[in-house]
Amino acid sequence: MERLASSRGAVFTVAVVAALMLQTFGAAAAANCSARCGGISISYPFGIEAGCYQDGFNLTCDHSYRPPKLFLGDGTVEVLEISIPSGTVRVNSSSVALLPAAGAPSSVNSAGKYHTWGGLRRGGPFFISPEKNKFLVLSCSNVQVLLLAEDNSTVNACATYCPPAPGKGQPFQFPLNKECSGIGCCSAAIPKGYTSYSIQVQPPGNVSEFDSESSVYIAEEGSYNVTRLIFETIPTLLVLLDWVISNSTCSKKLPATPASACRSSSSSCQNYTSFAYSGHQCRCSAGYQGNPYVVNGCRDVDECAHWEHHSCYGTCINTPGAFRCQCPDGTYGNPYMEGGASRTRIPLKV
Repeated sequence: MERLASSRGAVFTVAVVAALMLQTFGAAAAANCSARCGGISISYPFGIEAGCYQDGFNLTCDHSYRPPKLFLGDGTVEVLEISIPSGTVRVNSSSVALLPAAGAPSSVNSAGKYHTWGGLRRGGPFFISPEKNKFLVLSCSNVQVLLLAEDNSTVNACATYCPPAPGKGQPFQFPLNKECSGIGCCSAAIPKGYTSYSIQVQPPGNVSEFDSESSVYIAEEGSYNVTRLIFETIPTLLVLLDWVISNSTCSKKLPATPASACRSSSSSCQNYTSFAYSGHQCRCSAGYQGNPYVVNGCRDVDECAHWEHHSCYGTCINTPGAFRCQCPDGTYGNPYMEGGASRTRIPLKV
């Protein structure tokens, strides 16, 4: 029994030492982690160097560009902005031609399917932000275009139509609308976020050689100009991605559930469940801001530094995660109203 207890104690000691070494290594690695690439800020759980990122959040900084460009993973999807507070990443997304260029192999199968959007790791942690992006089709073929999920279920659809040209050799004049109306351009919401999609044209044979300029975009709502899309060649549009700490939840009732990634003591964990993926996100507690994924990453907001945003016209006293607003010494009234404090105590009416 004594030998067994001694063995257990040794194992425990080794585990503690290993944990301390891991923390020390993590602190050392953080000091050597790149904080920017081409003007884009990088914070944990994202990182470039080994040991600087959470699993699945590795980035590539390509210095062959001037200035350098930042990419997700191995360098296929360009990153334009990372937001820790909102749990989003803004990326560049290429358009997809419905017909291949002359001499290029066709990507159409017998069912009229085309690969239209991808480049993200299957299973997360990144996927299209639901309801914040649009499915756009630019075409003068009279077709219905279906957006299909990874399981081939229909996410949404839209149809395009162009009236006949006024005369032989005369181009059709598109109406100058701010939104796609269905004439030459249609759009639909994307209520389900996935890592990749395919499209299906119905009927398949209606994408003709005449319409070889037809194209499909997935783009962040409000980030594009429809008139420019119709009359100009726009190679890429912005897309907004959500990201989560995959395959783990905030629940503390299941010992087998991996620990939350929320490291700051002034943060909270929120379960994230979409149609296809689940995980959790971290948020700084009310009255704090910063990065909840690192120790002491959420810092107290000094509301008194901007008292006008909180309508405090008296004496503002900052407190951890909050503030107090009180009348200056020797005055009475309502400090939340401009001119609400006076040196005369107003008697209460009975």
